[in-house]
Amino acid sequence: INNECDLVVHSWKDLPIDIGSKTIISGSLKRADERDILFFDKKKIDQITKLKKISILSSSPRRIYNLKNFISEYFPYECKEIKFHNVRGNIPTRIKKLLVGDCHALIVAKAAIDRLIHNPFKEFQSQSKDIKNFIDQCLWIVLPLSINPSAPGQGALAIEIRTEDTILDTMIKSISDPLSITCVKNERKILKKYGGGCHQKIGVSFFPTFFGMVKCEKGESDTGEKFYDWSVVQSSNTDKIKVKKNEIFPENLSDYKFYERKTIDNSIKKINSLNHKCLWISRKSSLPENVSLSPTNIVWTSGLKTWKDLASRGIWVNGTADSMGEDFNPNINSLCQLPWVKLTHSRSPTSMIQDILPTYDLIEEKNLPDLSNKKYFYWMSSSAFSLAISKNPEILVANHACGPGNTFKEIKKMIKDTSKLTVHLSYDHWRDSLIYE
Repeated sequence: INNECDLVVHSWKDLPIDIGSKTIISGSLKRADERDILFFDKKKIDQITKLKKISILSSSPRRIYNLKNFISEYFPYECKEIKFHNVRGNIPTRIKKLLVGDCHALIVAKAAIDRLIHNPFKEFQSQSKDIKNFIDQCLWIVLPLSINPSAPGQGALAIEIRTEDTILDTMIKSISDPLSITCVKNERKILKKYGGGCHQKIGVSFFPTFFGMVKCEKGESDTGEKFYDWSVVQSSNTDKIKVKKNEIFPENLSDYKFYERKTIDNSIKKINSLNHKCLWISRKSSLPENVSLSPTNIVWTSGLKTWKDLASRGIWVNGTADSMGEDFNPNINSLCQLPWVKLTHSRSPTSMIQDILPTYDLIEEKNLPDLSNKKYFYWMSSSAFSLAISKNPEILVANHACGPGNTFKEIKKMIKDTSKLTVHLSYDHWRDSLIYE
């Protein structure tokens, strides 16, 4: 404002909602990863399993609010008590407090870790090496946005200039990423609705996909009102589909029975022999019950349902695609650079992950679902769709829906009118899009 510098670069999540009239946010570079990451000191894992307690370094009301429920459902060890301890300082300072202190875990913005590791300047190479050494001493979990939305603006840089500096404004806009700005502005708009403070139990994340903008908002307002919304942002004039209840399939998930799944016996030995791999687990049946995974592997699930099942079996899960499919970039190159192996069924179609380890066979059910007179379908696998149209080819002209991953890609190849194929985040979201006449 005093004309002593041309611009200021902020972490957008730390910027007040109202910055005044004398300056503007001219632009933002392409957003970094907006997720949080949770680090556990490896040498303290035994303490957690014995005491059934976890102490976490975090001063964020939002993170504390999210983690209490997350750990109880998605952590692989029983935990009866979770305590949080305030932590201040930059990332290296916080890391030191974890490694030399009594706390078991530390949660930080993943964008901070990524930037410190990938910093290209020579004077930061020593620090980058220290961060990599820290990661080697830890087990880590990348928290899914669907149930752990970030602080509004997390991972994005805001470039602030004087309002009247139109020349600089034009220059900055030429290198700016409009989509990142749109997402952040949407997040900050919701934060403002709840008061706009950065010390609230509120997380909001927007991110673009090929089927639209996805958002998650979760938290608790100052008045104690709890809220949660994980959805695709629709235009205000989007009408729900009117259907008759007997026209949809499946009417209940228990009706969705096309295949039995039989474990391939020799796959267990193959899984146990895997070392230093990123394992993509497509569903819970992809990982047989009696496997013994090497701790050198990274475990990544297709969705939260699979994560919860594996955690209940004592398996450490590092992250998930949040049911977005293999195209949803895990973005973990700063944490590890291991080759990917996909665990799935023996007839799985070709996908982005080409190294496939078949772990079960699909055995067609003797009594398949009755699809006669059904007009609206939700599919959880392309294999089920393929079997269904081979028995009931007339349903090809019906209305179909599925998740955004490989199922969508494969069904799109088989369907005649692709306008009749829509994407939903889950079966429940699809059901919510219907109105019964």
